Amino acid sequence: MKRPIRTFITDETGATAVEFVLVLPILLSMVFGIICFGQYFAIANSLQQLAAEAARSSAMGISTAERQTLAASFITNAGARFTFLGPDKVVPTITMLSETEPHGIQVSLSYDLQGSAVELAGGFIGFEVSTLTRSSYLAY
Repeated sequence: MKRPIRTFITDETGATAVEFVLVLPILLSMVFGIICFGQYFAIANSLQQLAAEAARSSAMGISTAERQTLAASFITNAGARFTFLGPDKVVPTITMLSETEPHGIQVSLSYDLQGSAVELAGGFIGFEVSTLTRSSYLAY
């Protein structure tokens, strides 16, 4: 009778499986966090670059209206260059600063994060992030 109990206590055949079950949720959480942070960083960087390049492209215009049109058309046609950004999720706000000195343009972009891994992770940890906003200013 004592022999089967001693054999059961000293048997280590399932130790690896038990350790794997204990470590797996932590490992998957870390991988998911890395993916979410990477997606957030890629979207934020692409949004900032798009705002800066739209402001720079407006410098080719002569009048205020032409500069605003150039910036808006650059944002509309930038889908192939910025693959992390969904073109239907970018909301531009272009402000011409002609009353202040120096004159310039401010391009602000808001990005809707609905349906992304960032929104999913935000709901999981209780950190509500629904939009991401970046802007760029260029003085003329």
